[in-house]
Amino acid sequence: NESYKMLIFPDSQSSDYADWQQMAHLAWARNTDAQLFTCMGDLVDNGEDRLQWTEFFVGVKEMQRSIPIVPVMGNHETYNLDWKVRLPEAYLHYFRTPMNGSKEFDRYYYSFDYGPVHFIVLNTQEDETQVFHPGLVEEQTEWFRRDVAQTDRKWKIVLMHKEVLQYRIHNRPERREGISDDGRIWMPLFDEANIDVVFSAHLHTYRNRGHIRIFQHDPTGPLYILTGVAGNVRYPGLWIDHSLDETIAPQPETDNYLTLKADRDHLEIRSYLPDGSQIDEETVRK
Repeated sequence: NESYKMLIFPDSQSSDYADWQQMAHLAWARNTDAQLFTCMGDLVDNGEDRLQWTEFFVGVKEMQRSIPIVPVMGNHETYNLDWKVRLPEAYLHYFRTPMNGSKEFDRYYYSFDYGPVHFIVLNTQEDETQVFHPGLVEEQTEWFRRDVAQTDRKWKIVLMHKEVLQYRIHNRPERREGISDDGRIWMPLFDEANIDVVFSAHLHTYRNRGHIRIFQHDPTGPLYILTGVAGNVRYPGLWIDHSLDETIAPQPETDNYLTLKADRDHLEIRSYLPDGSQIDEETVRK
């Protein structure tokens, strides 16, 4: 349909998936009109632990029966049982993501159209894959330019696991506020492609940074939403607020999820706590 709703879940990795399962269940119960849902990477804590995958899928089993999932690969999908980096074989077996024409990184990243939106699902695991197959960034940036040049959809939305901003950390004075390595790679390309919204994850905190272009607030730039946390791995009091943050989840943070409503006239993004109370809202028009 031209107008629809999408559910968005941040990192669900957990030591015990009960919180994830309850929140996913409640989110679906309140949004059974959603037509698809995405999980923003680090779906599990260890990508080769079959039990964790079983527990993850318990959380989405109701949604899975009715609507498709849009998975994003996170760094934890690339760990083996000894917590060493490996290629994400389990992830690629569980999800039949679209082919992208790559020899070494087929289905690691992909794009698709849904209604008036062109979705671009990026892979930010260049550090993890480097030892096995170098060149992910170079290959993916070339693909990105070709991909966005070919779409005729009104809206362009990016889903990526790792975060574009670098946050200071309490008791780590050597770490400066700024732009992350992935931000320096991708944000200029997002500006160039006139991306409308960028959803990221990885830091387990919800932050709405508003619109950014050339690394500073600008209403003509993409809207950047750091989606939060959906499992029980939380970092209370770790991050120091970034000067680009506009809205921050109530502290100390609990789980949260988001909804995206898309139609030809606008994109409406809302963020909710597990009890259904709303913590943020943003509308994009053009």
